[in-house]
Amino acid sequence: MRVLVTGGAGYIGNYIVEELLENGHDVRVLDNFLFGDDSLDPFRDHERLDIQEGDIRHIEDLSYAMEDREAVIHMAGIVGDPACGVNEQATQAVNVEATKTLVEVCKLHDIQRLVFASTCSVYGASELMELNEGSYLNPLSLYAESKIDSEEIILHETHDMFSDNEISPTILRLGTIFGWSRRMRFDLVVNLLTAKAVLEDDIPVYGGEQYRPLVHAHDAARAFVEVLEAPQEAVEHQVFNVGDNDLNYQIKEVGRIVEENVEGAEVRFVEHKEDERTYRVSFDKINHILGWETERDIEDGVEEIKGWMAKNDITDYEQDIYRNSTYPYM
Repeated sequence: MRVLVTGGAGYIGNYIVEELLENGHDVRVLDNFLFGDDSLDPFRDHERLDIQEGDIRHIEDLSYAMEDREAVIHMAGIVGDPACGVNEQATQAVNVEATKTLVEVCKLHDIQRLVFASTCSVYGASELMELNEGSYLNPLSLYAESKIDSEEIILHETHDMFSDNEISPTILRLGTIFGWSRRMRFDLVVNLLTAKAVLEDDIPVYGGEQYRPLVHAHDAARAFVEVLEAPQEAVEHQVFNVGDNDLNYQIKEVGRIVEENVEGAEVRFVEHKEDERTYRVSFDKINHILGWETERDIEDGVEEIKGWMAKNDITDYEQDIYRNSTYPYM
């Protein structure tokens, strides 16, 4: 396919670009490169890769990027609760209003497939054993609310009864991402605890009882490509949770896994719980319908981050480039 990836230089986006190219697709990236474009360096000279700088809020950038495309993987946005809290107006513009514009431009360019990156954060806090795609949504943050709004826009506005061209949309609700990426982030729980363990021998766990469903960035990217390549009738107008039932962990368990894999580091429990979210998620649907499964676990993520930090002499995990919330979103 001829595919547009918005946010293709991002933490997951660069993995998606790599996977698409390896599978023979023709890829165009649209990104504002707020965090740079180094993540695309290994593919920059690839004959089937076209890199364009632009802003998803600008209709002309979207229209130019969608020229001659058949499918769109929409990754671009302000990601995470802290980042979305920096500028609420910008969050609304980037995460919601730009989605409306993107859908309209998709219609104009006869885009056939649209795959959207949402989040399991939409489930918020729940005492249920496992939440599935039909469970009640309980957003506890602006980030989660913006993703729900975008899901509704995509699922409802891609159908046009007056047009012969109907876009086939799919929503992927991602678990909490972890693992090394060419555009590295240390504002994610596994990554942050690993960095603290490596550099400070300290693994602070706040609260610890809260559950998170976890998924490696590489596996998340594989899910997007798998959905794009799946038969349309299997995925159109579908919502899939992306992760693994065996990767539903309490934060205290994550701390213990990091402790076991970083010599000399110790878990330190802190009573104060900064984040009220807790949810366990079922990933049966994507497994049963597509046969998709994860390939990497937390231990893999810790080992690759630890190795990358040593190889590149990373001594400051608090640099702005490693955190989404430290950049101005205008």
